[in-house]
Amino acid sequence: MFKVELISIGNELLNGFTINSNASWLGQKLSKSGYIVKWGTTIPDEKELLESAFKTASNRADIILVTGGLGPTHDDITKSVICSYFNLQLV
Repeated sequence: MFKVELISIGNELLNGFTINSNASWLGQKLSKSGYIVKWGTTIPDEKELLESAFKTASNRADIILVTGGLGPTHDDITKSVICSYFNLQLV
């Protein structure tokens, strides 16, 4: 069985003003499809924390799903950090 980790990114998820409905929806869909989510991580839009979460998830999960942090607010750095971390170009 695959080990799944959900990484949710966004300051708004941590300050209590936004409910993490993406993680709930993904967890339900994955469970119905036979996957078991082993970890759920919620982090703010901070480069060091994003990199740390990617590293940790890469070491313990077979499947990593990332949600949130993709824009269009001024503090969203997720796309650039993902590209840098995985040595990819954003197209």
